[in-house]
Amino acid sequence: MNLRTTLVSIAALLLAFLTALAQDKPIYKNRKKPEDFWKKTFIAINLTPSLGSELLGVYISPTFGYHVTNHFNVAAGPLYMFNMFQNASTGVRQTASIWGGRVWAQHRIYQMFYAHAEYEVMNALLIDVINGRPHVNTDGSFTHKTIGNPLVGLAYVNEGDNSSQSLTILYNLNHLSNYTPYTTVGGVPIVFRATFSFNLSKE
Repeated sequence: MNLRTTLVSIAALLLAFLTALAQDKPIYKNRKKPEDFWKKTFIAINLTPSLGSELLGVYISPTFGYHVTNHFNVAAGPLYMFNMFQNASTGVRQTASIWGGRVWAQHRIYQMFYAHAEYEVMNALLIDVINGRPHVNTDGSFTHKTIGNPLVGLAYVNEGDNSSQSLTILYNLNHLSNYTPYTTVGGVPIVFRATFSFNLSKE
């Protein structure tokens, strides 16, 4: 047997030994199964009316989430806002839509209370600051602008076995009076969210 054959044989035996040793380690026995991931996932549906003196609408946002721990959740998904208002110049009722997406995270700070932070991007409508309604161009179209809204606040979460309901109060750190579609509260850019969540686990 020459040196090359001997080295190949030793390497093969060593590889076989390491493979057998690795298979006995707990990391392989405790490897997470695919179903373990799904047990921590959930769907959160946000459905909040948007009320104002000159504007009526609704905010809808389904998000896919994950329970990172028992105290920390993250989620992401699309958003849609439907707005109905009266055209200031013609008096005719019109509708406008806003699309976008958002990511958010929550961390439990005390019992049913969570610190909440999120970031959303949307193709917002140009707003006439005087009357608080979307600006309508002469051809009947709307002027859109992509904006980002970082929001922070507090969520009250009522948790059940497989579902939960929450009410969230947020402060918009990038409120733009001529684009942000949310109605302020006493001039303060406060945003309210009502959310229903459903766990995807089969248990």
